[in-house]
Amino acid sequence: MNVVPIATTSSGVVAAAAFLQPVKTDLQAVEARMQAELGSDVRTISALSRHLLEAGGKRLRPAMVALAARAVNPNADPNRVATVGAAMEFVHMATLVHDDVVDNTAIRRGRPTANAVYGNGVAVLSGDYILARSMRLLALDGDLRIIRTVSEVTIDMSEGEVMEIVATGRIDLPIPEYFEILRKKTAVFVEGCCRCGAILGGADETLEEALAEYGFRIGMAFQIVDDLLDYVGDPAITGKPRGSDLRDGRATLPLLLALEEIPAERKTTLLDAFGNPNLDEEAVDAVCSVLESAGAFEKTQTLAQAHVECAKQSLALLPETPSRASLEMLAAYIAERNY
Repeated sequence: MNVVPIATTSSGVVAAAAFLQPVKTDLQAVEARMQAELGSDVRTISALSRHLLEAGGKRLRPAMVALAARAVNPNADPNRVATVGAAMEFVHMATLVHDDVVDNTAIRRGRPTANAVYGNGVAVLSGDYILARSMRLLALDGDLRIIRTVSEVTIDMSEGEVMEIVATGRIDLPIPEYFEILRKKTAVFVEGCCRCGAILGGADETLEEALAEYGFRIGMAFQIVDDLLDYVGDPAITGKPRGSDLRDGRATLPLLLALEEIPAERKTTLLDAFGNPNLDEEAVDAVCSVLESAGAFEKTQTLAQAHVECAKQSLALLPETPSRASLEMLAAYIAERNY
């Protein structure tokens, strides 16, 4: 079966390493701040927090805070950048913990999830603890605009997660509703990271909105590519089997686009597979063949690329700096990534 290539070389890995270079020192400070902040007198909470920190991650959220700040002002206060960057990563970590409980996920990034090790109850409450730590960091920073931004983002993310759960099992999900779930669940958080960075850098209203738009577009593209990779990605790279969304009854863009295009007699393959947890590889291949023949993979990637192009255009108002160049590289990485 021929599928749309997402990334067939190491270019994505190279880009991922390269765009972080201008804020390498900032990310080291973020990591130190996170290590110092997650201690607890309750040993189980402390152990679970360490478990999460040791799992690592790309730290894209604090990287975007730092890159946005330094794209506006190369001399932005490093202590504030580290504080807000750590707070945003804590929000991300807390949502992952909660998501893993909801989805009953046992493995993430090749390691057992917190709920798999400590149980659902401890994991949920420890996720709340990490979220509270994030709010504490933001309070210590004391910028009401940043606090308001993160509060509103957290509200949107919670609503998006609930919307996604309610939409599970709906193969007739309207595409506009799918996009609204993506907006709330993913894009507003990335937008918020960039907006917070712009505020830290002292951006005027025009530059702040430009960076916020960049973040929104990058967030949309990231999730669209993620949904595409669920069908065409290499499980050895993505870390999850192909067709996971299909088995779980999540109607994502490739499936929804195909359903709009194919005649009724060809929909049987999709309808029978949707929400079936026992699908084997042969059945997933059959679904992928239908999606590919309907042009769904190509259309999905085209939509992701359109968001990336809009993101790049949003950077035109920024001065030419290494951080702006990194944001442009990040946009290209999002469109081409294979994990």
